[in-house]
Amino acid sequence: MFLYDSLAGSRGISTIQISRQHPLGLAGARVAAEAIAQDICENYQLDCEWADEEETELRFRGSGVHGSLILDEDNLQLDVHLGLMLLPVRSVLEQEILDYVDNRLPCPKRV
Repeated sequence: MFLYDSLAGSRGISTIQISRQHPLGLAGARVAAEAIAQDICENYQLDCEWADEEETELRFRGSGVHGSLILDEDNLQLDVHLGLMLLPVRSVLEQEILDYVDNRLPCPKRV
């Protein structure tokens, strides 16, 4: 019997991952993350909330998309998981996210 999981191996295709170093420190990164959260909530109709009391992981969810922004003293890691309906525009969304991060955050180096 042949078993087929239609989503097997699609995680890489449906996930956008961005890592950056930043000079903000953890407190500054939190302030930047709050501004990002407010912006994406208003402009993209996403729900955002801190996942932990230390406010180092900001989770977001919306129609066809979910993900997290993880912060530490020197780095940020953004993971965006796209639903099936957004896969055809993945490259456009990825470029928009890259442009947003590059223009909004003082992150000189890609990790």
